Amino acid sequence: MISFLLSGSLHGAYRFQETDYLVEKDRYSNYDYGYSVRIPKGLTGVRSPSPFPNHGFLIELSEHPKASVSVDASYNAAEWRSFADAINAHKRYFKDEVGGEVSVVARVPAVLGGLRATRFMMKSKTSEVQEVLLAFRNVPGEVGIVYEIVLTTPTSRYNKDKHLIAELQRTWKLKNLAADFRR
Repeated sequence: MISFLLSGSLHGAYRFQETDYLVEKDRYSNYDYGYSVRIPKGLTGVRSPSPFPNHGFLIELSEHPKASVSVDASYNAAEWRSFADAINAHKRYFKDEVGGEVSVVARVPAVLGGLRATRFMMKSKTSEVQEVLLAFRNVPGEVGIVYEIVLTTPTSRYNKDKHLIAELQRTWKLKNLAADFRR
């Protein structure tokens, strides 16, 4: 899901230029998926322009070493039925991303915008960390929505970057879903 946010849509006929991304500062509101969140002061998010879907945004924290935090909302198309399903899927995605073994080293219950959530951390043997805050939103008659805040950073930067998940979590607000979502 995360890779689809910005890079997955790049594989089509249209190629993005860096200037094609929309810049997000201050409060980001997403009416398609019913949430808003404040982007931490001094940081800038980028997201894909129309006609690509509006799932969320990415904040690049460092290019060398590569570090980022993303905020994403997507339909639960994988039909995850539990946090364990979502964690196992994220573990596979992260393993593919780093090209080696990863392990879940921490998992705690959490809350995101009033929704029951889970926060878990994975580490790779290549010294990369991925921390995920994930919540499900039930939508009657639909597959529902998965909300995620994902920090991906090298172990060497983790202590510097880890506060961002808590900052985004603290300012997360659920909104009413767009009427056409519930058709």
